Amino acid sequence: MTDFDASMLDGLSQHEFLSPAWLDEFRAITDRLNIEPMRVDVALKMNQIISGCPFQEEPLKAFIDTSSGVMNLDLGELENADLTVALDYETAKALFVDFNPQRAIESFIAGKILVTGDMTKLLGLTQVFAGRPEGDPMSSLLRAITS
Repeated sequence: MTDFDASMLDGLSQHEFLSPAWLDEFRAITDRLNIEPMRVDVALKMNQIISGCPFQEEPLKAFIDTSSGVMNLDLGELENADLTVALDYETAKALFVDFNPQRAIESFIAGKILVTGDMTKLLGLTQVFAGRPEGDPMSSLLRAITS
């Protein structure tokens, strides 16, 4: 997208991170504003099990697939995932909405993030998040629609 102005995001509906309403809002706004997906040069397929979601009792199953060169985040599970990450909702929100790599390290050390599979790919993805410029369209959108 060219000529992005964060004020275009003013007044958007806010929803709980990863709730069905949040995902619908995310898709609608990225399409309407033509916000490009986050480019990722680390190819990975990662399943996530997120506990403590405020909108459902059972753990949420979601995935990230970057094998196409861009980040695809959706609900469900991938077959033949490179790794599976189990974490709590607040940690997931801090990592993906705030792009906070320091929080990732602290959470991992504290045992709030459990990883099975190829840890090196997760470290590569963490570096991608750490390199996001402040105020980029995707970061701005995620913050604008998340309550």
